Amino acid sequence: MASFDITSFLGPLHEFSSPLAITLCLLGLFTFYRWLLPNPLPGIPYNRTAAASIWGDAPSLRADPAGLAKWCSKQLEAHGSPIYQALMGPLSKPVVLVADVGQTREMLMGRSDFDRSSYIIDRFPLFGEFHLNMKTGDAWRTSRSWLKDLLAPHYLHQTAGPAIHSSVLNLIQLWESKARVANGRPFSMLADLKTLALDVIVRFHFGDDFEDSALRRQIQFMEELNSPQLEVGTHSDVVFPRAPLHPFQQGLTDVGDRMAAIYTTKWPPALVSWWARYMSPHYRKFFVGKNHFIRKHIDLALQRCGNEEEAKTGIDYMVYREQKAARKADRQPVFGKQIMIDEAYGNLIAGQHTTSAALIWILKLLAEHPAVQTRLCDELQTVQEGRLPTAAGIIHARLPYLDAVLEETLRLRAAMLVPRDAARDTELLGRRIPKGTVVLLVCQGPDYSLSPSSQYWSDLKTTRKYPGHGTSDLEAFHPERWLVQNEHGQLVFDGSTYPQLAFGLGIRACWGRRLAQLEMRIMTAMMVWKFDFLDVPAALAGHEATYDISYRAKKGFLRLRIR
Repeated sequence: MASFDITSFLGPLHEFSSPLAITLCLLGLFTFYRWLLPNPLPGIPYNRTAAASIWGDAPSLRADPAGLAKWCSKQLEAHGSPIYQALMGPLSKPVVLVADVGQTREMLMGRSDFDRSSYIIDRFPLFGEFHLNMKTGDAWRTSRSWLKDLLAPHYLHQTAGPAIHSSVLNLIQLWESKARVANGRPFSMLADLKTLALDVIVRFHFGDDFEDSALRRQIQFMEELNSPQLEVGTHSDVVFPRAPLHPFQQGLTDVGDRMAAIYTTKWPPALVSWWARYMSPHYRKFFVGKNHFIRKHIDLALQRCGNEEEAKTGIDYMVYREQKAARKADRQPVFGKQIMIDEAYGNLIAGQHTTSAALIWILKLLAEHPAVQTRLCDELQTVQEGRLPTAAGIIHARLPYLDAVLEETLRLRAAMLVPRDAARDTELLGRRIPKGTVVLLVCQGPDYSLSPSSQYWSDLKTTRKYPGHGTSDLEAFHPERWLVQNEHGQLVFDGSTYPQLAFGLGIRACWGRRLAQLEMRIMTAMMVWKFDFLDVPAALAGHEATYDISYRAKKGFLRLRIR
């Protein structure tokens, strides 16, 4: 029997299979490429060039030296629209940017369609079970309920106010020493203001149970310093060395800085956070130690509670609140559990990092506007002429210009973005927003004076008004825009007309707003009363900033003249 040659039988098909395979392979690759391309949401403007690339807007964002927040503003401005979608690369959902003031206020105040964003939660695993890192739910409500008494006027005015005043007195003493040594030359205020905020937030929570002071350590270090050996910077600025902090305070500072770095890292935040928490000897030691440290202070609060003593510290109030809540719900209290430890720890981190960023901007802007300093100093003389105002004097005095200065600083240099997640299918400005979409509320928005001609921007510029008679240039620092005359002809502060997003709005607004405002009010009043803030060389000025936990100036230098 003749043998059968399969190759000769399939010869024509064999010759055809090679180009067919190539064609099918190319078709598959093309289909896969199309599948990787961004899928824009219908009806929302986007960059068509970015939509044609699997990387979307990501290369444009990475190439922008100004960072995420400024990049978002530029996209809204370029498209002349209050809403825009950023296409963030393969398999990523579009991120919706919104700069409409009225819509933003409605989102935060009157709608339950949006919740805390995973965009933030995923970047801060080191916060643990802190309420800032939770979606709105029972655990979040429990954690927030512990803090209610801490923001009551009694605790703020009787405990927090004097603690802030005492800490600012320490800072004044430190800066008097530095100003004398610097002799008219500039020096950095960045670390000192972070140290001030650290002392305040630690005292706010632990009271007299924690006797150490980071600022007192710096003062003592300055007294022992050999000034002729000080380092001089590139622009004749004096570089002061730093005294070591109490290990717990140093750990809070280091972890806050690590969180800020993780926020902007190009590596997966969860991976970097895991490495810091479990593999880094320095951070691993802190996380074990801070649990023990905070639990010890909770035990002190429990002793006072058992003895029916009056609450004295922030931890006391948290423990007393939890005891009442547990009794009412007929459950076991969670004293010493991780959720209560992390609530205290998270407040310590967030309080010192965000408030210090705002304090830096206040003093930078005052140094650039000497006329504002003069008017503010004149107003402060009405509180206690001839001597430094007390905490009570600053808290209770009517100081409209001081309030306007603080509000204007927050308007210009507040947090740039407020992220939210769509909790369900919903609409924004008439556009469909699917459940799970990340929405970034652009707090400062585009520079409307440079925006393209469009009916939207025209209408918005008309409604974007302030109560006073300030300049229409929204990039200018002009506190007068917040002042109006009342029926008696007196100038009064009016901060209600324009929605201020520095602390967010609604139930997920920053819980520590009142404490931060009190700290800014007391610090600014005391500093302006004590010092003239002089201009610094251009190389040490400028408003370049980083956006992490807060919007933080990269440069913060002082030239002081003691009054």
